[in-house]
Amino acid sequence: MKRLSILMYHGLYASEAQRLAIDPIDRPYAISTEAFARQLDLILAAGIPVVHPLELERPGAATPTGVLLTFDDGYASNAELALPLLKKRGLSALFFVTTDFIGQRPGFCTWDQVRELARNDMVVGGHGQTHRFLSDLPDAALQAELRQSHSRLTQELQTAIRQMSFPGGRYDDRCLRMAHDAGYPLLHGSDIGVLSPQNSLHADVLPRLAIRDSTSDATVLAYARADAFTLLRARTLSQAKTLAKLLIGNAAYHQLYARVKGVPRQQP
Repeated sequence: MKRLSILMYHGLYASEAQRLAIDPIDRPYAISTEAFARQLDLILAAGIPVVHPLELERPGAATPTGVLLTFDDGYASNAELALPLLKKRGLSALFFVTTDFIGQRPGFCTWDQVRELARNDMVVGGHGQTHRFLSDLPDAALQAELRQSHSRLTQELQTAIRQMSFPGGRYDDRCLRMAHDAGYPLLHGSDIGVLSPQNSLHADVLPRLAIRDSTSDATVLAYARADAFTLLRARTLSQAKTLAKLLIGNAAYHQLYARVKGVPRQQP
């Protein structure tokens, strides 16, 4: 059966100095430009189609087949490093940006860089206003987070913004309803899985597969091929983490994760 695998990237680095400049808590999700280029080439060599993000937005669109590339948070390396590698191969990707980070935090895109992504056939989506875990917010704050991020992106890019991803993959039924109301018909999570023709692009939260610095090329290719055994193994590990989040709560889990990484700090 035909499947769509959505790969989730974050930041890239081209040198050890750039790697060390990334916040240590975020570093496990950053990969080298060499690894990213190699992964793209492996996918293309395997004959797996790389789907343009706008294919998901076409009215009445069926689930496409292949791989969709996505990036979370809005790191400057998305424009400085990922964009040239994608353009060289004629590929497009979907970049979810946290609006309060843009032009405000070191290591993140400026608005000019976000517009550069859009001008070069990339698609920009929302990732919240402040990167707070949306399911933890009361209704008023949740609504403001979603509406203000959507409004700012629409204003800056002068185009329709139809897709968003949930920070930390955290969401509940309120988040889904309010995200749709805010203008995001397509919602991406971080649950492990792939899409089949039976999935509704607009009704379901789309699963994604996180690519970390520890993810091997073989695993990336297996994800792209929607290999059942690889997905089962990844899903089992993810379910254990989800159970821990439910037992101790999002904030406590995040603090525990930070301590394990040696960087105790609160969720921004």
